[in-house]
Amino acid sequence: MDSCVNCGQCQDACSTELPLSRLIFMLNRELADVFKYEPGMDINDPIPLKSVTDEELAMAGADIQF
Repeated sequence: MDSCVNCGQCQDACSTELPLSRLIFMLNRELADVFKYEPGMDINDPIPLKSVTDEELAMAGADIQF
């Protein structure tokens, strides 16, 4: 959801005709408020849900498994 640029290809490919573009857009707005990130605006910005800072790793209860 955090890297969607709302191109609509997922909705075009959906065999059940779900309004995926609308659903993803709604989720994307929520993520934009939380992470202050706009997908596709700056290709150098790290994608929020794919990057973890040292500060986040140091938080109590943070257990990252690869």
